[in-house]
Amino acid sequence: MIAIDQAEPVGRPAVAILEDGSSLVCWLRSGKGHSELRAARVLKDGRIAEQRAIAKVAPGRASGFPRVAAHGRFAVLCWTSGTGEDSSVRAVEISIPE
Repeated sequence: MIAIDQAEPVGRPAVAILEDGSSLVCWLRSGKGHSELRAARVLKDGRIAEQRAIAKVAPGRASGFPRVAAHGRFAVLCWTSGTGEDSSVRAVEISIPE
């Protein structure tokens, strides 16, 4: 078992296996008045190579469950933003450092 976030994780993880066998994990972390979508690259040996904030998201269930898909050195992360009629799906492409 690998502990990726010991701060205030909300959970809702998503994982993509990268071509080199490492993984890109994204999840939600609780913050003051908002939550944060975070991502980390986890090496095959369990070490965390990098962890970073991707976006501020609405707290609670409004942010849905983030998703991630990776290809080569890039990944797309998506999540729900807003509530009710103002709800939309957001996506961002990130580069994955070596």
